[in-house]
Amino acid sequence: RNNTMKKLMVAAVAATMASVSMADVSIKGDAFFSFANKDTGVAASANGNRDRSRMRLFVSGKSGATTVTGIIRNNGDTGIENSDFDGKKSLHMDQLFLTTKLGDVNVKAGDFRGTVGLGAWSFAGAKKNALSVSTKVGGVKVGMFTADGSDTNGTSGSNSTNVSVAGKVSGATVKAVHNPNSEWTNLSVSGKFNGLSVGAEHHKDSTSGATQKVTLLHVGGKAGNFGWDVARYTNKDAAAGSNAIWAPLGSMLVGASARGGTDTAAANAGDFSKILGVAVNTKVAGNTVKAIYTKSTIGAADKVTGAELILTRNVSGGKLTANLAKLSDHDTAATNGTNKGIRFDVKF
Repeated sequence: RNNTMKKLMVAAVAATMASVSMADVSIKGDAFFSFANKDTGVAASANGNRDRSRMRLFVSGKSGATTVTGIIRNNGDTGIENSDFDGKKSLHMDQLFLTTKLGDVNVKAGDFRGTVGLGAWSFAGAKKNALSVSTKVGGVKVGMFTADGSDTNGTSGSNSTNVSVAGKVSGATVKAVHNPNSEWTNLSVSGKFNGLSVGAEHHKDSTSGATQKVTLLHVGGKAGNFGWDVARYTNKDAAAGSNAIWAPLGSMLVGASARGGTDTAAANAGDFSKILGVAVNTKVAGNTVKAIYTKSTIGAADKVTGAELILTRNVSGGKLTANLAKLSDHDTAATNGTNKGIRFDVKF
């Protein structure tokens, strides 16, 4: 009997110690699995049946004011699909960084991904050996960011050091980011006004000697049982990078970089010089149904039309998405067609 009591006491102490040691450690994650039949795309070699999967684990440990975060992910292939684990096909450390507070200064350092503005110019760009510091001065957040390559000549465009100012103005979040060496400035505004969601981004870049501009305007709201969004995007002289996104409408035809990879996309957002689109969504029998129509220009002069139908439903602890994405009026007839996809996302 005494031995039994001792064992129970040891087990209780061990359980207590385990809970204490794990109290400041967090593990969570997400994953998606998708399949697409692709008839159209600017890169014709990418057409055909496509399958994609990704899993990410977010592991963080906290000690006092300091948190260390590692984001572990695969890059689509498993050992069953490809036994060659080079090229990040196996699980690998995608991001590793720490955040801490030194007095009133917030610090983030390491290898991480970051978005400038609303992502119309650069979304989730890789930041190597990066350092970000910020603090608040009278309700205004001021910051400085620098990363690997910041000691290079600014005319190469690789000098990443920039300064930023952000704050609230009449309920809207306003942010300005400026890189004095690479000579670019990004201005963004987002907020809600009288029930309307409003977002705007303007990026001006003089790195190459010629002025390049990216502009995004978005307004969204509700009318009865319907939600609606209207957005306009201009990308002068192909200023946007391959990782730019056009997020306001939730398009699965424009922007292959969105959602961790969208195989029904005909082209990256940065391949378009102009996009004008409208989206309408509503609930039908537990499903969210969205229709999107776009008038766009690929490159300098190739005018195209996009039509999309997207259905999403919460099921089995995740979200199921099915979509049709049709591209029309492209100068190359073979590029016109309809992409079809199905995708399942889950968070855990």
